[in-house]
Amino acid sequence: MLSFRQEQASRKAPLPTPITDMAARKIFISHSSRLRPGEESNAQALAHWQQLREICQELVKVYGDKIDIVVDYDGLRPGDDWERCLNQWLAECHAAIILFSARAIGESNWVRKEATILSWRAALDPGFKLFPVLLEAESTATRLDDDPYFRMLNLTRTQCVQGVTTAGEIVGALRQRLGEPETLGGVSETPYETLVDAVARTIAADTDATTLAALWSELFPGVAPPAAGQPDRGTSLARQMASHLLNRGEESLERFQKMLDHLHPRPLRERAEELLKWIRPLWIDIEAAGLIPAARAKGKPLALNGELVGQPEVEKLGTPHFTLDRYLERAWPGCDRIKVIPVSDISSADTMQEQIRRGYLPGSARLSAIRIDKQLRDDQRHLIVFVANPVLAGGIPDDRLLRDIERVQREYGTLTFVFHIGEQMPAALPENLLPVLPAVDPDTECDHYAAELKAHELLDRKYGRATP
Repeated sequence: MLSFRQEQASRKAPLPTPITDMAARKIFISHSSRLRPGEESNAQALAHWQQLREICQELVKVYGDKIDIVVDYDGLRPGDDWERCLNQWLAECHAAIILFSARAIGESNWVRKEATILSWRAALDPGFKLFPVLLEAESTATRLDDDPYFRMLNLTRTQCVQGVTTAGEIVGALRQRLGEPETLGGVSETPYETLVDAVARTIAADTDATTLAALWSELFPGVAPPAAGQPDRGTSLARQMASHLLNRGEESLERFQKMLDHLHPRPLRERAEELLKWIRPLWIDIEAAGLIPAARAKGKPLALNGELVGQPEVEKLGTPHFTLDRYLERAWPGCDRIKVIPVSDISSADTMQEQIRRGYLPGSARLSAIRIDKQLRDDQRHLIVFVANPVLAGGIPDDRLLRDIERVQREYGTLTFVFHIGEQMPAALPENLLPVLPAVDPDTECDHYAAELKAHELLDRKYGRATP
């Protein structure tokens, strides 16, 4: 039996979304097999739709209750709560299958979104398994290899299960990679589940179930609190609150302030600040953030738009580059091994390289360029070269500059270049400059900048001004 809830197929998912059973291994299936209007008599479309259902049935036949299959049968509709539901599925799954058909490669923006996030998950978490499956003929493999976006994600025919046509063959090939049913027990927590636990512990620390129930009513008026499914009712409430907080990124900072106002006794300041640190980048689109590690792996420079990309708020928010820093926190959650190297003079490759050296090791005038370059090449951190030249802001890097950057990237192999491209993303960019999409909405960016400032003001009112 599939774990996909039939009631969610006919209406918007209710909020807050319940935390699902963690016992079975969740396997997400990305596809573009749903029948579109007018395709009821299309033989190929019907065959793909039937094949998807047969693959799900075969997986259940082989693995039984060892897995939960997370699959959308009725499609995702932009503008409703489906996208939030999808993001939670992508965050909670322990493994994923991408069914690459010609339509999935050439026409489905949803498959691209899912492939970006799943590739990001695989890059972050060695325990996460991603299984791309190549359907149809040789022409589909060629189309996949020729697509620059999927190449950047390292999704080519060589990574795919190939030469399979029936559901039985596909699941048989997947079984060799996923393992036998008896080996799937004791799945580890996903990074999302770990984060839910950490946030829930902060919410529940020194707070009884009665207080949490009252807080639930404040946060979710008219929504019945969950029944006690965890060790106790307080834990259940805290976990559901944490899940809802993390799955409504655009409202997380507002809900954080409301939650902090109603938690009695209030948590220690250190816990409140840690919670704020976890939730402050959640307004960033996860698909856009997922492009950053992919671009780093492929040596692609990035174009990031926004009004506050390089806005420094070190004293109030602890950030030298507001929007950029939030993108990096979203791309590598909980990671402190990130270093931003600002560059302003890009008049030549040599000048740019010298600025990178000085920005990498400030005060390193006594070290030779050779020694600094060795440090750069050996550095295992995420090194981001941030280009925010006022003359360039709002402009598009020319071919000469992109060639210089390519040369510098090849020389070090550890740098990711991010250009502040201006407040709005240009309609067209050079082929070698990857836009971070979906683009930043300047109004949303401004709202969350203000919300962070307000959150820190609330902390100062409750705990007193933090000492530098």
